Amino acid sequence: MDPMMASKSHDNHESRHRRPALVLSIVGLLVVVGLFAQRAWTRFANMAKIAKTSEAVQNLEHIQQAQAAYYETHGTYLALGATPQRAPGPSPTAFASEHTDEWVRLGWQPDSPVRCQYAVTVPTPTDFQAVARCDADGDGEVSVFVSGPDGPPKRTSSDGQY
Repeated sequence: MDPMMASKSHDNHESRHRRPALVLSIVGLLVVVGLFAQRAWTRFANMAKIAKTSEAVQNLEHIQQAQAAYYETHGTYLALGATPQRAPGPSPTAFASEHTDEWVRLGWQPDSPVRCQYAVTVPTPTDFQAVARCDADGDGEVSVFVSGPDGPPKRTSSDGQY
């Protein structure tokens, strides 16, 4: 047999054995890239939801401050009805309801439309509980944040709810 033919035959045989390994390597690489892309997308989507619900903590802090000032002047905290009427969902909603005058009396209203519903109960004259209910992802499951006269606002719903 011609030495050139034998060499070509040997090269074809080797390349046929390397192709499955190359294909498996490419498939493996695509799977890994796909998993990283999925994790990145999930984190990105969750960051947007977290940013939307961070409004609740900030507004509850402002409500705490307004309640403290009101308490100093009046010797009691002010109960406030739920505003807006329901948790707005993914789109901001005007901070308006039949309770708007009460919020004005407290001396606090948000500067812009809200993504959460806010309410304050006063179980005793020396205690209050402010609650923010948010549905930032629009799935109907509400995330809940609470605060009182002492301590920072806290999330009471599971971390996976937005």
